[in-house]
Amino acid sequence: MSSLFENTCNTRLLFKNDTRFIRSDVPIKLTEDEIQWLIHHNVRTIFDLRSENERFKQPSLFENDTRFIYHHTPVTGGNHIPRTPEEVSLSYIHMVDENMWKIIYMMLHASTHVLYFCNAGKDRTGIVSAILMLYFGMDHESIVEDYLISKDNLQKRLEMYVQNHPHIDMNVITPRREYIERFLKDFEQQYDLQMIKKMENNF
Repeated sequence: MSSLFENTCNTRLLFKNDTRFIRSDVPIKLTEDEIQWLIHHNVRTIFDLRSENERFKQPSLFENDTRFIYHHTPVTGGNHIPRTPEEVSLSYIHMVDENMWKIIYMMLHASTHVLYFCNAGKDRTGIVSAILMLYFGMDHESIVEDYLISKDNLQKRLEMYVQNHPHIDMNVITPRREYIERFLKDFEQQYDLQMIKKMENNF
């Protein structure tokens, strides 16, 4: 699957034929036509899920564009690479904290359609996507299939990353079915999506 944008690898609609939620790797550069496409489809609320340090190293083009509403909302617990494949799903469930619930709540209550991203758009973005899909009643297989699209979209980029960082295990950074399946199982055992609705009184 190709990316929606020329200069990103992993930008796509979360739900088919629906621009309410668009997931992406970090958009450093977009053409003016792409910017106008977002505006035309009312995609004007931006959530940057990266850490402060990542944001400093690669500023998003949306930060200073007054046509968009930019939120820097880091996903905690997800800005490091797990050491082993066994730790990947554990790192995913660690992302689900009070801060994650706040991010999901803000996205669901955004005044416009939403674009959200981390660096590669596969892990932090993938977990936000999975929770949104669960919230809207999507089945596990649909969530797994969406997650695995990132594997195809990012394959060359991930191979190049490992070439430059030979201590990194390719299996750890490549999306695999078992990673997201384990996350979904653990998530539904530990959390209740009604927590989002219970946050009404906090805003």
